[in-house]
Amino acid sequence: MSVLPPSGTGASAGASGGGELRRVLERFDVGVVVRRIEAGFGRLPAYTAFEWPVDRTAVVRWNVDLILRWMVNGIPPDSYLRSELHEFLRARAVAGQPIEDSILVYRRGARMLWEALLDLADDEDRAVLVAEWDTVWGCLEDYLDMVVDVFARAYADQQDVPSTAGDRRARALFDRLCARLPVTVEDQDRAARLGFDLAEPYRPFTGLLAGATVGSHADLASRLRTAGALAFTEGVRVTGLTPPGFGWQAFLDDPRLILAQDPPLARDRLGAAVDSLRALLAIAARSGRRGRIHADDYLPELLLADSPEASDRIVRRVFGPLEQAEAVDLADTLRCLAVHGFDSTTAAAALPVHRNTLLYRMGRIEKLTGLSLKDQRDRTLVLLAVTWETVAAALQSPSGRPDTFD
Repeated sequence: MSVLPPSGTGASAGASGGGELRRVLERFDVGVVVRRIEAGFGRLPAYTAFEWPVDRTAVVRWNVDLILRWMVNGIPPDSYLRSELHEFLRARAVAGQPIEDSILVYRRGARMLWEALLDLADDEDRAVLVAEWDTVWGCLEDYLDMVVDVFARAYADQQDVPSTAGDRRARALFDRLCARLPVTVEDQDRAARLGFDLAEPYRPFTGLLAGATVGSHADLASRLRTAGALAFTEGVRVTGLTPPGFGWQAFLDDPRLILAQDPPLARDRLGAAVDSLRALLAIAARSGRRGRIHADDYLPELLLADSPEASDRIVRRVFGPLEQAEAVDLADTLRCLAVHGFDSTTAAAALPVHRNTLLYRMGRIEKLTGLSLKDQRDRTLVLLAVTWETVAAALQSPSGRPDTFD
């Protein structure tokens, strides 16, 4: 895969188009841009859930510096910078981050960079950015192509890492539609090559084949594109858009398929909708569901996933005092009570302990936490805490491994 910008577009156009865009880009405070992007990453489970013993801010800044220099100078990274990028990405592979999460972080970061530039610019500079959006996004697309190519090599030990032209075209077109960029001749060409109808509205979707390999998902994405969907792989997940009347039945005949899809949406809602669908898919897969899944079946879980900081506070409020007291048996008891509707008889049988032992433990729980297990409001807090523990585990699971959803 070439990292050079396409002729007449992208970063090469920025170099020849010169001055005004370059002056705007040079005025940005990189530190402020990085902080804005990191705030967005803080709401992305694929980023926050990955334990990576590095200075994350430094890594984000390195990538932002690389892209902005590329835009300003119109010169793609040299072999030295590409080798540094390879080391960053290889470290993710070695540390075990699933490839779909790794690619998602970089794709989302590119969109966040564009949004940060628009938000931080004054009216005059923003007008220049909007006028030169094709140059900026040409560079971002070339950067993402380079990242995917490097990931494919860094994750070479994973089976059948997707790198087909169709997958790249679909991914690029999807990102541009989610970023609400004007449809260009290049976009129309991508859509024509893919057989995808660009007419709005679109139905966003994401799905996976339980227990299947990366290669099987690449095949699924290819078959979906042949049927008229805009589909691309994210490791062991396939994401994209379909026209409103797309026929899913032939695909749903596969008993491994788990499919989450929203009703037809306008472009300005696609990005947020797909994020929610990814969370829904992870939650449903962990619960063992197959076939079509619906948000209405997981509303409490999705509500918690949409507010991870508040959800974490609920867990700390409920279980923090028990952890500080090193009362593991009390924490397990409280979880068991929540699962069994706070019925002491069934909870005692499930643990199993004598009912008097359970009542004693409940008293200690109330004393340590300050919660009343008879109060409906406090019971709700406990239920939310237990639910979020399960949801967070689903969102943080290493779904890049083929056997994750057995």
